[in-house]
Amino acid sequence: MSIAARAVAAHQLLQQRTESLPLSRYTSADIARAAARLAALLGIDLTYVRPDTNWNWINLPVLPLTLYASDPDDLGAQYTFSYRDPLYDDEAFFLMGPCPVCGASVPLAEVRTLADVGAFLTKGPEPLSQTQILPGSYPDEFDRYPTHTSKCPYREGDC
Repeated sequence: MSIAARAVAAHQLLQQRTESLPLSRYTSADIARAAARLAALLGIDLTYVRPDTNWNWINLPVLPLTLYASDPDDLGAQYTFSYRDPLYDDEAFFLMGPCPVCGASVPLAEVRTLADVGAFLTKGPEPLSQTQILPGSYPDEFDRYPTHTSKCPYREGDC
């Protein structure tokens, strides 16, 4: 398929996705662009990326945005990503997973390229020390993320 044909198909799919989200057309377009960006980063079709649909209609826009990516070649494999603000195309995605201490879903890796996902999958999260000093492989958002349990020693201040 030519570049032009793939580009038109991508645009049409993005338009369909934008129209199917139960939000204002501006917010849904931002979310659809973030989903398309994640699909391109992972090298998968956009149909394998879906946004979290548990919107709180009062607190729009949805920040951070949660996106789920299914692996088309590994049935059952799903990855969860957080995206701070869909208005900006230069933000990193965060690969989400359980906190090694409290089990809450938190950012475990900053993802700007497919190689970043590969590095995380190869090495996994570094063990956390008793000193509560966060290893450099964890993103800054790890301890700032509000989902840590209240007793988690890695929960920063007023998350």
